[in-house]
Amino acid sequence: LEPLSSCCRSLSAWDAHGLYAWPLRQSSVKLRVFIIGNKVVLQVSIFGTSPNDIDSAEDRYKFSRKLEHLQISQPQWKKSDDVEDAKQFCAKVGYPCLIRPSYVLSGAAMNVAHTEDDLAAFLKQAAVVAKEHPVVVSKFISEAKEIDVDAVAMEGEVLVMAVCEHVENAGIHSGDATLVTPPQDLNQVTLNRIQEITIQIASAFNANGPFNMQLIAKDNELKVIECNLRVSRSFPFVTKTLDFDFVALATRAMMAADNPAIASSLKKHGLLRGKARVGVKVPQFSFSRLTGADVMLGVEMASTGEVACFGKHRQEAYLKALLSTGFVVPKKNILLSIGGYHAKSEMLRSVQLLQDMNFDLFGSKGTADYFQSNNIHVTAVDWPFEEGTSDQKMAAGTRSVAEFFENKEFHLVINLPIRGSGAYRVSAYRTPGYKTRRMAVDNGIPLITDIKCAKLFIEALHTVGRRPPVNSQIDCVASRSLKRLPGLIDIHEDWYSCTRAALAGGITQIMAMPNTSPPLVDVDTYQLVDKMASQNAVVDYGLYIGATPSNPLVAFELAPVSAGLKMYLNQTFSTLKMDSIADWVKHFEAFPSSRPIVCHAEKQTVAAVLCVAQMTGRAVHICHVSSAEEILLVRDAKRKGWPVTCEVCPHHLFLTEEDLPPGVREVRPRLATIEDRNALWENLEFIDCFATDHAPHTWAEKNDPDKAPPGFPGVEYMVPLLLTAVSQGKLTLRQLVDRLHYNPKKIFGLPDQPDTYIEVDLNDEWVIPESGGESKAGWTPYAGIKVKGRVQKVVVRGEEAYVDGMISINMHLLHLVAIIPSIRRELQVTTDEGQEESKVSIEESPTLPVAQFTPREVTLAGSHLLSVHELGKSTLNSIFDVADRFRADVERKHPLTHILEGYVMASMFYEVSTRTASSFAAAMQRLGGGVVHMDSFTSSVQKGETLEDSVTIMSNYADVVVLRHKETGAAARAAAVSSRPVINAGDGSGEHPTQALLDVYTIRQEIGTVNGLTIAMVGDLKHGRTVHSLAKLLCVYKDVTIHYVTPTPELGMPEYIVDYVKKLGGVQKSFTCLAEGIQNVDVIYVTRIQKERFARPSRNLPIVMHPLPRVDEISTELDHDDRAAYFRQAKNGMYVRMALLAMILGKSPL
Repeated sequence: LEPLSSCCRSLSAWDAHGLYAWPLRQSSVKLRVFIIGNKVVLQVSIFGTSPNDIDSAEDRYKFSRKLEHLQISQPQWKKSDDVEDAKQFCAKVGYPCLIRPSYVLSGAAMNVAHTEDDLAAFLKQAAVVAKEHPVVVSKFISEAKEIDVDAVAMEGEVLVMAVCEHVENAGIHSGDATLVTPPQDLNQVTLNRIQEITIQIASAFNANGPFNMQLIAKDNELKVIECNLRVSRSFPFVTKTLDFDFVALATRAMMAADNPAIASSLKKHGLLRGKARVGVKVPQFSFSRLTGADVMLGVEMASTGEVACFGKHRQEAYLKALLSTGFVVPKKNILLSIGGYHAKSEMLRSVQLLQDMNFDLFGSKGTADYFQSNNIHVTAVDWPFEEGTSDQKMAAGTRSVAEFFENKEFHLVINLPIRGSGAYRVSAYRTPGYKTRRMAVDNGIPLITDIKCAKLFIEALHTVGRRPPVNSQIDCVASRSLKRLPGLIDIHEDWYSCTRAALAGGITQIMAMPNTSPPLVDVDTYQLVDKMASQNAVVDYGLYIGATPSNPLVAFELAPVSAGLKMYLNQTFSTLKMDSIADWVKHFEAFPSSRPIVCHAEKQTVAAVLCVAQMTGRAVHICHVSSAEEILLVRDAKRKGWPVTCEVCPHHLFLTEEDLPPGVREVRPRLATIEDRNALWENLEFIDCFATDHAPHTWAEKNDPDKAPPGFPGVEYMVPLLLTAVSQGKLTLRQLVDRLHYNPKKIFGLPDQPDTYIEVDLNDEWVIPESGGESKAGWTPYAGIKVKGRVQKVVVRGEEAYVDGMISINMHLLHLVAIIPSIRRELQVTTDEGQEESKVSIEESPTLPVAQFTPREVTLAGSHLLSVHELGKSTLNSIFDVADRFRADVERKHPLTHILEGYVMASMFYEVSTRTASSFAAAMQRLGGGVVHMDSFTSSVQKGETLEDSVTIMSNYADVVVLRHKETGAAARAAAVSSRPVINAGDGSGEHPTQALLDVYTIRQEIGTVNGLTIAMVGDLKHGRTVHSLAKLLCVYKDVTIHYVTPTPELGMPEYIVDYVKKLGGVQKSFTCLAEGIQNVDVIYVTRIQKERFARPSRNLPIVMHPLPRVDEISTELDHDDRAAYFRQAKNGMYVRMALLAMILGKSPL
């Protein structure tokens, strides 16, 4: 923790707002005490989950109590520092049992006990590791699946979560376990329940930032093992596998605590389910460097590193990850040593697969006999670990297993002991299994010791083969700002080299124009063009039918196999121009309404064709809109509800007539003015598609002064130009995807392209070259333009077709290219609203459900609080839960004034008071209420007014009355006449219930539980009303022992209190010797004590409490001891009294 102190001191010089402290391993244990005890020294905000909530999650008692309140199941457990007590528990729940310190991380000193002897040894070891905290014995659940949850929350609300499942059975430390995400074996019901549990726990512990949970699943039942309110080692794993930055979101969530702008920008992503890949994390061990160490894994972490890999499925990812650790796939010989009938039976199918893969199998005698009886050939080898056995068998000609190891003739050893992985941590060094494992490690032979891993490895080897395929779209994760978009569609394209240029530009589907030579206008030319396309295209394609005055019937017949009908109504590069409106009408009436009609129309021709479409009741798509006049016509038609869609070319969005020289700038429609270009951007919402109208005319052709052909090559640079517009704020990424994917699909009825997508780098800045890229034209009108955004990868049907500037074409890919089939859909008008969700980022699961809590049937609303007699265990738990909630809200500076706004508390104190009076007043004011004060010195009491009259008057002014009086029984008298609830704040030497409540609350906070504690009450117990109430209240807890320590018997606890405790089964002991009375106690409730008494305590507890003021009863030298809890005790009084006021006034937040 020294680095944290140093960092905090440095921050003052940097004027920093705060820091993040994500402690790992053992540092978490002491962080809470350190921060709370050094707030004045640190003078800096530490972002994230509060230290108190971290403590609640790490302390087994507090954590368990929360789970019980939430009705979340957990394995049975018990605190124990006594072997006999632990034996009784283990006998009750049954072995095996897990032994671990209550407050320790990384599995230190954790073990699984199978016998009483194991238990005694492990208890001793655990007690050494964590002396200050109790040892926990819990039921170990065999043959269960362990599940990890990584999540990010903001103020108790889950923003995102990921689930990993362990391959091994429960009992392997998560650092040593093989993790898989997204989970492959969990059904939807289980995942839904995991979500519910995660949401409940995040809310209960006010998680703020990253947190991690471990659960265990068996027989469709989930149990929570633990929750760590900190970042976990699996955060990078789930971040990369699921393509979502958990750390970045966690950082912003923590910063949002006092930054509303950040808080409002964060959205819930739910449970991430991944996309198109599975990640597997495997451990890396160093057993070969640890002479004599057993290779068996268990609940205590043993690995020295981890490796994760991705694959299309679990088997592929696992094999890649295993190979990455240095594991070598076996060549031929495999040694099997499988203990127990159950394990042999479970491995039967896997061993059969090994035989099917032609491996030579060897085994111990029992293993070989079993598999040979199941028609699997396994050669038995001699196991010469017992003295004399080896000589006899080798004399008979049987080779020894040791000889195989020494000659490195085994290429893999599968050793599965009867006590499976995780079930036994300490090795029996003389067993044959141990010697087998050590020989494998010492001879550098791959070794598998877990049955689930063995099965998965064999399955992976059978499914994937010896060398898993390399697939960069799955295996690689880039740090660049990449976005994955669906395959884009260019609805006006040309042939041959154009499809290579299209691929380089991120286009995976094209619509080929019919104005070729010869033009596509009948069956013969259709077949000619289709044949040429099928032989050369490297992307999916569709074919337009060109309209002529004489082919309405032919166009009708070709409609089912066409992308649509293309009508040229103005001059372009072809002989397809149609001048007669009568010919237009024939096509509009004849062409099937299930296919689109696409018109090249300019200026007034746009108005004409819109009228024809309206008269014939047909939808129409206007291509190449280029001027303000045209876009305004389309806008007005759309506003009137006419079925019209349109497209715009990138050269009309990014170039004007002034940007290119004569001849070169020839295109149809022509480049327009700056005003026309601006009009297109201003009316972007009415543009449905972007299309290049790619025409690969060469530079020489374009510079022919007599007949320069119209048209530009542009398909390769359309996406970078549009991404630049995105970076400039002219366009959103969603609008780009809509106009190049979803809208074309809808307008032209195009099918989905499975496993097809592109990846673009949004931040790559570069200059478009003069070469023209992949197009045969050899030039581009966009040369020299600086753009931001580049297509990095194109994947078509799962095959990488373009990566980092290189087109990879193979026969397999060419076979997949096919004509886009006709789709049975009417042309529909498209808008930005209502489009299919753009997959530009990680998929989100449905919104997480709201945390559900079952309300307790406990209420104090409208009730008096006069004595602890009125408080049962459930009521105490409810009060303390509300107090916990208020404490967390106060520490986070959350507003609470709305809770009791408009309510008034009457504070009637007939005795002087600092803590009780002030804490009640502070509690009321923090909740938004007002306080009316009355005391016996400045009120009508001086004139002789009775208590009853004063209470009657004050209750008329307030909603609740808090009374402190010097006479025993005064609170009951006040309650008899008050029209409002009365809270007893102390009546003479009678009771002080709210002090007793805060005392018990403090004990729970400091130690974690009240059950089973020994509490010493020291001092004048005869007249101390605080100890009277506390003694009574302790009776609601189990196995509490009370020591009464007084200077003389005359100052002992009153008999009626002793009788009360005795009647309820409490254990009581009286002492007049201070040293004897406080020996081996957990809590000392003090009225007089001195620091020297605690110089050498017999144990690391107890804590010291005092109701204050201490006067000279506690030396100030004790104040800086961590065990001095009295100031924390006084602070807790405010939270408890806040809870009481809210509950009595019927405004409890829970």
